[in-house]
Amino acid sequence: MAQSLKEEHLFVPEKVEWMLNGGLETMQASERQMLLVMAETKIQDGYKPTKKEKKAVERLRALGGEDYDAQEICAKVRMMVRGRTKPDTAPLHLPPAFERLRRRLFRSDKE
Repeated sequence: MAQSLKEEHLFVPEKVEWMLNGGLETMQASERQMLLVMAETKIQDGYKPTKKEKKAVERLRALGGEDYDAQEICAKVRMMVRGRTKPDTAPLHLPPAFERLRRRLFRSDKE
């Protein structure tokens, strides 16, 4: 079955099976955390994951365990964005997905 170029996916469809069949365990913890942050951001933006994508996200969360701390990630992103810059350096510009996540987490900290 050919897929439309405009069809949106949380993960590359061919990789979801790999992820669910032990591929996630071969990744480093930091890689899994980044993948989880990107997936959660897209889901928060309204993306409806397939059943297999949901299972992959659940597996990422389970593998993250105590290593995955959304508050800590938010603090690190905030520090990178608002931290003082050294002379002759340009400020960090986050990709749009991470900027939305940073704004969302910042708002939730104020509540």
